[in-house]
Amino acid sequence: MKRTMSQLRDEAEALARALEIGACGVDEVIAWADAQIVRESQPDWPLCEAALSRDRYPQDVAGILRQLPEPFSRRNVNQLLVTLLNARLKGDADLADRVASALYQMALADQIEDSGLKQTFWWARDALDLADAGYIAESRAQVVAEMARALEQAAEEAGIDWSVRVASMRPPA
Repeated sequence: MKRTMSQLRDEAEALARALEIGACGVDEVIAWADAQIVRESQPDWPLCEAALSRDRYPQDVAGILRQLPEPFSRRNVNQLLVTLLNARLKGDADLADRVASALYQMALADQIEDSGLKQTFWWARDALDLADAGYIAESRAQVVAEMARALEQAAEEAGIDWSVRVASMRPPA
């Protein structure tokens, strides 16, 4: 399946937002950009610049990604973010706090369309803290399991995937 420029732009915007909410790191963007450059016969300059962004601030790299031409699809970007966060949580349950914070920020910014999922994502960040403190009946493991279930459902319903393996991306340090 041939990747389109709009898919590239959607992924770039999703990564820009992921950088801003702490869901990925600059090294991951560099790896993604490198993989895209290999696929392109004439990559756009912002893609090349993103590949050379080691030691740059995440916000600066997000700005570079946004210089790619073409508009992005808000819906696709939001779905790509959910898919990324799903892969994060599947890969390491210890990232639950970071994932819950990112989901909360997405819910706050109205980037989650499904009201049931939005409700779960509003709840998850506080529920982790409350479970850790013993203030609710659910354990941390139960809260993480509910987050994982909701994310898995959202990722499946999205029906969209990254052009490179998201699961191979490491979380920022």
